[in-house]
Amino acid sequence: MDKFWELFEKNVVISGLLGLALCGAVIYLSVTSQQVPEILAGLAGTAVGYFFGAGKASALVSAVRRVQ
Repeated sequence: MDKFWELFEKNVVISGLLGLALCGAVIYLSVTSQQVPEILAGLAGTAVGYFFGAGKASALVSAVRRVQ
C-alpha cells in the first residue's frame, strides 16, 4: 500500500486513471457505433501521451542521477 501512495504523490495514479477513463469512453463510443467527438479523441490521445511520456522522462532522470 505504501507504493500506491508513493505513486499517488507523483501523480502516476491520477494520470493513469484519467487516461484509462478517456480511452474507455472512446472505446465505448466506438463499440456502440456512436460518433466520437473530436475533442474527446484529442483529450484521450493527450492523456495517454502524457502518461507514457512522463514515465520515460522519469526513467531518464533516474538514469542520469545514477551516472552522477
